[in-house]
Amino acid sequence: MKLDNKKKFGYVPELDGMRGVAILAVMIFHAGAPFLQGGFIGVDIFFVLSGFLITSLIINEYDSSSSLNLKNFYMRRLIRLAPALFLLLLVFTLLSALLLSKDKAQSNHIDTIISLFYMSNWARAFSIHPPDYLGHTWSLSIEEQFYILWPLTLLGLLRTFTNRWVIAFIAFSFAISAWLLRIYLIDNGSSFERLYNGLDTRADTLMMGCALGVILSSGLLSNKIQLVLSKWLSILAPCVILCLVFISITMTWTNPKMYYWVFFAVEIFTVIILLHLFVNRDSFIHKLLSMKWIVWVGSISYGLYLWHYPIYRVMKSLDYSGYEVITYGTFITFMVSMLSFYFLEKPILKLKRKFSGNNTPNKKIQRTV
Repeated sequence: MKLDNKKKFGYVPELDGMRGVAILAVMIFHAGAPFLQGGFIGVDIFFVLSGFLITSLIINEYDSSSSLNLKNFYMRRLIRLAPALFLLLLVFTLLSALLLSKDKAQSNHIDTIISLFYMSNWARAFSIHPPDYLGHTWSLSIEEQFYILWPLTLLGLLRTFTNRWVIAFIAFSFAISAWLLRIYLIDNGSSFERLYNGLDTRADTLMMGCALGVILSSGLLSNKIQLVLSKWLSILAPCVILCLVFISITMTWTNPKMYYWVFFAVEIFTVIILLHLFVNRDSFIHKLLSMKWIVWVGSISYGLYLWHYPIYRVMKSLDYSGYEVITYGTFITFMVSMLSFYFLEKPILKLKRKFSGNNTPNKKIQRTV
């Protein structure tokens, strides 16, 4: 697939396929399966995708209208993300009040407030009432903080620099800075919780996706460059996938290597796969990630992420076996996520049209971010 200059990407099912793979890896990891102790890197794949897609959407709107309606942008994010999270927090709060002791219910209610205001990552990073059954909302907090800061930053860069390579380089520089900060902090005794949960120490994954988003959505790759990349990526991409599988099997989140170089490697590998998907349209990887079932899993991945962790945690606290957690817990998670998606998220997404304007890219790609 050739990338036309400043192309407005339509719906790309392979990106939902990547989400499907990523969420399944995270779920298997949280279920406690010993054969995928590094499945947490699925979150990093989500981060790269988020940076890439948000940046592409912003640049497409800016190139179409020479501006960015920030109000509409933030309303679209709110409509996309808030309803499903509110449902989870409401159910969690009510069940805590009905089934748990007063002290435990109050603790859970504090967790709810922390999660509602997207501060779970900092609560975990500095051990200030870190959420228990809502601990997974740390990644949602990082993404929401990114959604607040990056559009404003990118809009300023677009108004300041006409050369998009400069903007891509700045985004890449932000990524390198976050990586170097992580190395500095681990060398100076920072805890794994601080390194794993801080926006400043995990921003490299998001910013690497942003750099790629600037390059592709601005049409910076000529046809000649794409032809060269196509040949190399057809060899490199399968090797990269094997490396990601190896990391998923062998690494743990408390391994210092993750913070020195493996997280950075994961984001580079994810960028390579994304670039491969856009340059080599008919590859085996493209066909694998466009399979209907994995695309469907990716389409409901937000709900799966929201619900799987508290469901698994409850089952583990009730002494269910690992097998029961990964089978019954996963079945329950899919059922609840499907109900949330088809009866709550999808109907509410229609409201996004009111905040899209005439220059917003294909609405299906909006659903994925």
